[in-house]
Amino acid sequence: MNNINNLKYLFLLSKINNLGNVRIRNILNKFPYDKSIFEASINEIKFIEGINDNVAKDILNFNKNKNKYSEEYKRMLDLCDKKKIKIITILDEQYPVNLKNIYDAPVILYYKGKLFKEDAYSLSIVGTRYPSEYGKNACQKFVNELSELSIPVISGMARGIDALSHKVCLDNGNITYAVLGSGVDVIYPPDNKNIYDMISENGAVISEFEIGAKPDKVNFPRRNRIISGISLGTLIIETGLRGGSRITAEFALDQNKEIFAVPGYIYSKKSEGCNNMIKKGMAKLVENADDIISELCYKLDGYADIGKKAYKEEKQTEMSLFERGIYDVLEYMPKHIDEISFLSAFNISDCLVSLLSLEFKGLIRQMPGKYFIKI
Repeated sequence: MNNINNLKYLFLLSKINNLGNVRIRNILNKFPYDKSIFEASINEIKFIEGINDNVAKDILNFNKNKNKYSEEYKRMLDLCDKKKIKIITILDEQYPVNLKNIYDAPVILYYKGKLFKEDAYSLSIVGTRYPSEYGKNACQKFVNELSELSIPVISGMARGIDALSHKVCLDNGNITYAVLGSGVDVIYPPDNKNIYDMISENGAVISEFEIGAKPDKVNFPRRNRIISGISLGTLIIETGLRGGSRITAEFALDQNKEIFAVPGYIYSKKSEGCNNMIKKGMAKLVENADDIISELCYKLDGYADIGKKAYKEEKQTEMSLFERGIYDVLEYMPKHIDEISFLSAFNISDCLVSLLSLEFKGLIRQMPGKYFIKI
């Protein structure tokens, strides 16, 4: 079937009252483009799963306005051409394969950039908009390790963990998709314009919402089901007991996807959600990419020889005896120089020399107030 005709047919179906993604897919099973439902009788229509008398009447009544919406379809195509926006339907081969298999997959996706077949092996990463240094560091660690394994990263381009996931992924030259809760031409939040531009050039910015759609609050839960739907699993890095990340995790559960969570400090509100999901068995506790890969290996099925490349040991970097002693007392939470000196049994002067060397080697980072952290 012709992809253009499929698109127009799906666009028109999406304009009918009370027709969502699920009912449209049921219609396609009985009435593909070449057997258009617009030429069917009411009795034929009522045999479709999920279509009752009222919906059947809406479909028949839509025929009267079909020309009006055909004009709207042409305007939409012109706008896409002008704004360099691409469109893909659930009937196209390039449509993300994991997303196609969820219950209410969007029948039409708008995107800027390029879709890759590797998204079949992707992982979604979400978290708080206001991460701690621990959360930022954990995010960088996981995205670096996943990127080394060429596993694409999917997120929502929100402030905080989402934006950082995209940025680190791009810095590694890895594939990343951003799923928006607005039209694909509406950059939200606006301060992430640079990330938006980079993703459009090196991955894809995706939305099910029509061009120009504003980032309304009700859009974001729908957006979250796409984030989890595209990927094999979802990694949560710092979240409260409620919020968007928790909603994404619940969608992942409904979609029979794996959920992973980074444990956090038990007194931190930012880690309450992660710790709670781990405690209740909703999410698997993970400390590195290997923990994720070991759970997903049966789904990765030899992708990039993933089983052989799993992180079973940390990358070895040459260190002096002093450097090793100091590195071993550091953690992924900041430690003050006085505590480092006490734990390592080295004086502060010797500690500072070795800490500077470790920073040059890219193993630690200094923070304000003489605090240091592993990276």
